[in-house]
Amino acid sequence: MCEPASITMGVMAVLSAGVAVYNANQQRHALEDQMKLQQEQTDQGAQAQTNDRLKQAREQRAAARAASAETGASGNSADAVLTDLLMQSGRDVSRIEKNRENGQLANQQQARNASAQINGQLVSGLAGAVGSGIEAGKAMRTDYQNYIPKIPDAGQHAPPTVTLDRQRYIIGS
Repeated sequence: MCEPASITMGVMAVLSAGVAVYNANQQRHALEDQMKLQQEQTDQGAQAQTNDRLKQAREQRAAARAASAETGASGNSADAVLTDLLMQSGRDVSRIEKNRENGQLANQQQARNASAQINGQLVSGLAGAVGSGIEAGKAMRTDYQNYIPKIPDAGQHAPPTVTLDRQRYIIGS
């Protein structure tokens, strides 16, 4: 009834659509894993910078206290130096945190762009599969139309007559 090539084209169109969806899902999972890894690395880097800066601030405060103790200076000037060191370290830590947040936003934007690209590939893959399926369907339809025997229209020919009379046989004389 249908030509084997048309059936094969239809099956291949369905398989092509399935492969496109599978590949898109695989790419999405890989993208999610990559984004989690990037986020962990960004967080770890920011944490290391914060710890380093806080350690440096502690060392600076200790050095300032030791210097003021050696010179015998105390009071408002020593407190002002310590307060200034705390303020600087706090400002640096907040900048590190802001940079981490900006890194998160950049990673999220990269993920959105990559996801849009994956979706575009999926749509083009499905569109190609649908196009192949339509071509296969057209080929099957044409094959089926060619297979149907040509039946004359009822209006062109007289309808068959059916009689219920028995035939009469005359046996010779």
